[in-house]
Amino acid sequence: MILKTLHRFKTLPLTARAMVYLFWIYEFSQIIVNLFLNLFVFMETNSLMGLVIYNLTFFLAIFLGFVVWGFFMSRNQISLKNNYFRSFIVYVISFLALILLTPLREAGVPALFLLLLFAGLNGIGLGMFWVGVHAYEMVTTDSGNRDFYSSMVSAGGQVLGILAPLLATLSFFLSEKILHIETFQILFLALPFVYLFALPFVFRLPDFTPPKITYIELKRLFTSKDLGPVRNYIFSTSLPWGIRVVMMPTIILFSLKTVINVGLFQTLAGILSVLVIIFLSHERHEGNRMKILGFATLLLLVDLGILSFWQQTPYAYVLYTLLLVMAQPVHRVSQHVLDLHSMELLRDENKDFYAGMLYRDCIITAGRFASIIAVGILVFFLEETLAIQICIGLSALSYFWDYWTAKRMLRLN
Repeated sequence: MILKTLHRFKTLPLTARAMVYLFWIYEFSQIIVNLFLNLFVFMETNSLMGLVIYNLTFFLAIFLGFVVWGFFMSRNQISLKNNYFRSFIVYVISFLALILLTPLREAGVPALFLLLLFAGLNGIGLGMFWVGVHAYEMVTTDSGNRDFYSSMVSAGGQVLGILAPLLATLSFFLSEKILHIETFQILFLALPFVYLFALPFVFRLPDFTPPKITYIELKRLFTSKDLGPVRNYIFSTSLPWGIRVVMMPTIILFSLKTVINVGLFQTLAGILSVLVIIFLSHERHEGNRMKILGFATLLLLVDLGILSFWQQTPYAYVLYTLLLVMAQPVHRVSQHVLDLHSMELLRDENKDFYAGMLYRDCIITAGRFASIIAVGILVFFLEETLAIQICIGLSALSYFWDYWTAKRMLRLN
């Protein structure tokens, strides 16, 4: 099975393979950021409302880096190829805020200010990165090879999902037990330079200057009633983000107690999902995307039901994670292909995808803001554990709505 996968991978166009490698490098860092940064923010602020404010800043910054910067490049006819270099510079600067957090905090600078500074800069860098990734995905892949392409992106991401927490845990151990410095210090120093490994693959990409976006095209995207099912699908996919980033740090720390335990457990849990994704990469195709998405959605709903018992026993989170490492990657591969399909449906009369791609991110930002503001209201008015229980229920509803809107969107074909 693995040899068959490698052989098929070599049949992908060189530019598509370069995109896969770029994704893997991004995924390595982003797994660590997603897993540990919200934990770090929660530990620093000791507040779910602090997480809400941090992630609102982060999502707004992604919007600025993706949509506002992407629109600027279109209007000024700037090539996207060098966008990776620009995003890397912003990434490095953002991590300086975290590296200097301890000395600046001791000098009287509020920790939340430094965390929001990081969220703003890191989000802009991430948005700049993604505007290039999605543009090149549309250029280098087509509907015929996107299922396998997305499977390879996800499978490699899961392998890195094993290595990344393990290496992060090693950095925590070195910081705490040997060097006796802040737990996250080595990690924050090393993470920005991981992106340097992407540079050889950037040079394999062709030059791509986005078409100039017209205001007539923007009016079509924002007002066309025919695009309603596409809008609903995009909005639904963004809702779990705002819920998950706030509720999970509390549950994880309650269940596993320390970041070292979190890293070790995530490493062990990631192995099984790699085999599942590699197997499905040969089974999935354009005709069974919705069946696989439906199966993964059902698993996620069962999984969230298990997670609802997190207060009764820490093993609820353990069981939740073991099922999640199978369900979420399978769900995400199908969703990734559907995301690219949604951008195809947003193409203009000249078959240009770029304006639709930026418009899609406007909807994603609206969904993320809606979900995280809803969570903020729950946290403000309710006791935190009750708010988390309601968030688990809202997550289940959002996954169900995601599946339903995907089915409606595909009827547009």
